[in-house]
Amino acid sequence: MWKLFLALTLWAYIPPTKMILQRTVENSGSGVYAIDQEVQFSNGTDTVSWREIWLVENERNLRLTVVPPKDQADKIKIQYVYAGGQRWSLASGKKKESQKISEDFVERWFHYRHVDAFQNALLQNQIIPELPKATTVSKKSKSTDEPKYEPENFVRLGRSQNVVTYSFGTPTPAPDEKMNPGLWIEQDLFLIRKIRWANQAEITADDHAPYAKGLQFPKTRVLKWGPNTVTMKVLNVVSRSGKVNNFFQPQSLDYVTTFEGIQSSPLKPMIEEFYTRFR
Repeated sequence: MWKLFLALTLWAYIPPTKMILQRTVENSGSGVYAIDQEVQFSNGTDTVSWREIWLVENERNLRLTVVPPKDQADKIKIQYVYAGGQRWSLASGKKKESQKISEDFVERWFHYRHVDAFQNALLQNQIIPELPKATTVSKKSKSTDEPKYEPENFVRLGRSQNVVTYSFGTPTPAPDEKMNPGLWIEQDLFLIRKIRWANQAEITADDHAPYAKGLQFPKTRVLKWGPNTVTMKVLNVVSRSGKVNNFFQPQSLDYVTTFEGIQSSPLKPMIEEFYTRFR
């Protein structure tokens, strides 16, 4: 009975929010990573897939190059550089264009390196109503000398993908109502397992694996919005060294972005929305 009580007590313990977020950003590793992944688009009937090559320094500096099927190599060219809060690309005539990075940009959520930036993202995306306060300590428990922490009301224990998580956000009152935004971080391992935005788009992350310099990254992620599903599967992750800073500059873009190869595809609206909203 005592063992059961102890297990339940430990299970119910919620660390200070800033500690949870700090441990989570520590899993984002350090330095620059090249991430090769397969991206599959599906509407339940049709499927299109190709590769994405990401070069990532942190949530602010990233570079994306799409590698389409060989028979579409000249008709699908997608390349973006993310820097200074802007997404850069090349338009006709190799003219550099920029636009503010979308609020729905998915990749940055898995690459925050600093807790302040991470918690600000939770606030801006309406997942938490206020920034976490400095850790407050209440009276010591009568049965132990350990201080007792009072968790914020926007974090609780929950479940996602059959694991116990620290769940951030306001629970949705009823299952038939619009779902509230939230973030689910796996208990003890501090891995992002699910994110839901206020616009109802949702991504789940599974099968995390360790890589160089402390990176823990999910091998499979599934993004859903409306009737659309995009599955991202990691093929390879490599830590990059040497002079790579130039790759995060707009002048490093190689070719004009074009979606010509998908003009006749029934998935055209979905793919274009994905690269407009989530990329």
